[in-house]
Amino acid sequence: MSARQQAYAALRICWFNGILPLWRTPLLVAAVFLTPFSFLFFLFVITAPTNPALLPFGVMGGILFSALFTGNGMLNDCAYLRLERQLQTIFVASPVRPLTYLLGMALSELAFTLPALAMFLGILDLVHPYGPATLGVLLGVVVLTWLMASTLGFLISTFFHQLREIWPIGTLVFSTLSILPPIFYPAGVIPARLQWAAFLVPSTFAGQLADHALGLTFGPALSPSVLNSPWLDLAGLAGATLLFGGLALRLARWRDP
Repeated sequence: MSARQQAYAALRICWFNGILPLWRTPLLVAAVFLTPFSFLFFLFVITAPTNPALLPFGVMGGILFSALFTGNGMLNDCAYLRLERQLQTIFVASPVRPLTYLLGMALSELAFTLPALAMFLGILDLVHPYGPATLGVLLGVVVLTWLMASTLGFLISTFFHQLREIWPIGTLVFSTLSILPPIFYPAGVIPARLQWAAFLVPSTFAGQLADHALGLTFGPALSPSVLNSPWLDLAGLAGATLLFGGLALRLARWRDP
């Protein structure tokens, strides 16, 4: 297949796994939006009366949470379609390349998330207005985060042997990436001696880069001072995306043993 045909195949995969289910069941949009919005709601109830400056951190956290949980959807869908429906076996026997399948599935997960991302970006503009240049940076952060999470989800999905393994492992991995790191809250509130540990989780780089783009600050500067650099955050996020992408293409089990 030519590159053009591979691209068309990726779009068709996106259509049947993402756009078509959304068209038939629009309620799925609410399901994607509900979890990050619930975190934002409780953050608003707790912090708005005393620390309204924390609210933009929470809205930005909802955006990144939505992007990160495309990886959880990727993990669940790819594992289910491979184990239960044997769909990946069909693609293995076809001219479709692993990268094409990965990209098509990742685009389908992004399709589920786009309405929630648009709503959160609108809310963010209400609580912390931003310009077109900042929006461009935020969209870049979202794209890198989506690629990082999607490739990680695909990689993990290829190692499952039975359906019962999917839910606990997926929830553990992507809850660790999206809830524990400082994306819903500023990194400055973490005790100074533990701040370096937050950067062991790659989603921290996404949160920090977005905060830099928006000019959000709260609490003391990070220690050591190198942790305050947006260039470190960009390098960390891009490096994690390339790492997980490379591992997915090299180590993922495209063919079942």
